[in-house]
This record gives sequence, structure tokens and C-alpha cells, in this order.
Amino acid sequence: MKKTNALPGPRGVAFECVTRALDGGADAQAVLDNALTSANLDGRDRGFVTEILYGYLRMRLRLQAVLNCFLSRPDGLPQPIIRVLGLAAYELLHMDVPAYASVDWGVDSAKRLSHGKLGGLANAVLRKVARLAEDGADDEFFRRNTDSDVEFLSAYYSCPEWIVELWLKSYGRDRAEQYLEAQICPPAAGFVLNTTDKKAKAAAIQLLEEEDYIASDGQAFAFYSGYWPEAFNGLKESVTRQSYAAREALAVLEPSEWPTPVWDGCSGRGGKSRFLHSKDVSPIIASDPHARRLAALKREVPSVSAFRASAINPPLAKDSIGTALLDVPCSGLGVLSRRPDTKFKRTPEDVDSLVRLQSRILDNSWETVRRGGRLAYITCTLNPEENELQIKSFLKRHNDAVSLKEWTTPPDSELHEFFYSALIEKK
Repeated sequence: MKKTNALPGPRGVAFECVTRALDGGADAQAVLDNALTSANLDGRDRGFVTEILYGYLRMRLRLQAVLNCFLSRPDGLPQPIIRVLGLAAYELLHMDVPAYASVDWGVDSAKRLSHGKLGGLANAVLRKVARLAEDGADDEFFRRNTDSDVEFLSAYYSCPEWIVELWLKSYGRDRAEQYLEAQICPPAAGFVLNTTDKKAKAAAIQLLEEEDYIASDGQAFAFYSGYWPEAFNGLKESVTRQSYAAREALAVLEPSEWPTPVWDGCSGRGGKSRFLHSKDVSPIIASDPHARRLAALKREVPSVSAFRASAINPPLAKDSIGTALLDVPCSGLGVLSRRPDTKFKRTPEDVDSLVRLQSRILDNSWETVRRGGRLAYITCTLNPEENELQIKSFLKRHNDAVSLKEWTTPPDSELHEFFYSALIEKK
């Protein structure tokens, strides 16, 4: 990974990742994977970089609100300096790291980036943040330093105001705050065991007996972030990572009862097709515009017929499919805990464009479903225009469509990820 601003140590790696994710527009997880592969870091430092990167991205607006209290002209500072101060402030406010280490790194980095000019400012500001950390930056601190309720919620929960306003309007104050709280928390760690393997099956039985998990369906498990069960040791080939909330959104539609063949029209890397295969759903066909995403599915589940195609214009015959499964492109506002950089990249205009795209995918895919067949619709967002209202509009356009089920991840879910799913039948 070519360095744009070389700063020392693991914190420098985190700084570079943040810069590439926010300024370069790259996916934060992809940037992190690349950095950890190229950097010579031990396991402890790799975990440190990961925590700082994701913690900073989740808390960025809260950290900026704190810094603004101690900066006379924050808009006049170069973005790299603001970023260094934010990363150091994250450590001071949210990590169990010696304050002197965070302050020293912030001051040294500010000096490097400003050719010695802004080291004094960084020192003064970060020492004030350290004192605030000792006193506790509670919600009352942010209420005192904001001018409106929306501004307070945006700063305290580190979420852009347009998303705050959307959730308040759509879900009401209490539910909106549940979603806001969830998106600054690490998401649950989800794993799926290949229980056709005897050792993996024994591990699943052991985990069910121990009951040290958030949720489980007997094959998949959700644990609190960072937890790795000892029962997984030695099962590298039989354990895969998968969002439990995503799996739940599919399972609630009871795919074992779907007419076949099932077409996974927005397959991605094939997680949904693997789930269907594990439930003995057959035959399955899968498509995605990106051939590289399908490579692993073709290799691991050869019985699934996978091919490159777009669900916008599906290359399938009319009335040829039993069930169309559409995990459509969406704004991703339900998985901000896992992809916190999304909230700084999405705009209301993006959402409008996505709503139109989803409508096209729904209408064109509906043509492939035979009479008596079904269409399963899934998103990972919290926006009625992409969820309930999208399906309501679809039903109005198609007299032969009947809603069978709608479901949303409960707002108090400890998974900290939120999905919407709907099942429609063709009369």
C-alpha cells in the first residue's frame, strides 16, 4: 500500500487506512485487509489498528464535536491534522491506552504533517481532551455544546444529520435512538459451521450446551464482537464468517418452502446460496454482475449454477423461475456498525437513485417468476422508501402480486445490524 502521509507505527497504519477510506472512497474493510497484509505487524498490533480504524469511523462526528470545543478555527486546519487529532482523541475517550502515549503520538504526528508548525496546538488540544476523558464526556456535555436536538443526536451518536432526521421522521424518537446507539457499537461476530463435518457438528453441539452466544440456529452462531470460541480451534475449513442478522432475514422467509428453481439474482459472494444449499433447496442458480464474487461459490458449491449477469436485465426466460431471491443494492443504513464509512459516503441523492434501481430490479425480475412462484426481497437498510414503501409500491403496480410476509430485525437486537425482508407470491 503506497503511503500518502507516512506516520510511524500501528497508529500510522490506521491513519493511512482512514485516509484511503474517506478521501479515496475505498471500502474500509478492503483497505484494512490490504494494510494488514502489507504491514509487518504482530497479532496485537493488527488488533490495535483494527480497533482504532473502526472505532474512529464509528465515532468520527462525536470526536469532531469534542475537538471543536477546544479549537478556535477547526475549519482552518488541514484535514490530515484534524484526522490525527481525531484518532488520538478516540484513544483518549474510548480506549484503555495510557494518555501520554496517545498525546505524544498526536503531537509528533501533527509536527510531522505540518513541518513543526502545529505541534503546540495539538499538545494543548489533546491535553484538554485527556482531562475531559477523566471527567467523562456524557450526553449532557454534548447537549450543552449543540444548538438543536438533531444537532445533539448527530454529535452524540456520531451520525450525519440527514440520517438522524430520516430515522426520527420514519420511526419516532425512541426507535430512532435505538438505531443510533446500535450503529456506534461493534456488530456481533457471526459464524457458520459446516455441520456435515463430524468435528464441526460436535463443536456446534458443545456451543449449544455452553449457551455462551447471542443467538444460534444450531448451525450458525452470533457472539459478541471479538469473541472466538475455543470449540472453533482446528476447524478452519469448516467455519466461515457470515452476518447472523443477514442469515436471519433470509431464514424468516422459510426458504425450504419456496418453489424451485430458486434464482439468487444478487448473489454477491454466495452466502445466501450456501444457506439455501445447506437447507437442501435445489436446484439453485446464482448470478451477479461481478464474476470474481462468484468464484468461491462455484468452487465450494458446484451444484449451484453460477453465472455473470445483472438482475436489472435478467437473462432468464419469462415464467421460468420458482422463486427469485433479490438481496438488492441498498443504502446500507442498517449495517453502519459493520461499515461505518458508509454514513460519510451516502447522500440523500444516492438513496433516491437506489430506490429507482430497486424498482427496476423488482419489476424485471418479476417477469421471470412463474404463476404460483415467489419473490423474496431483502435489504440491509433502515429506510421505508427502500423497504416497506418499496414493496407497497410494487404491489400497487402488479395486480398478480400478493404479500405473504414482511419482517425487520427488532430495534433492540444485540446483533447491532438491521435487515428488512419480504416475501411475495405470484397469483
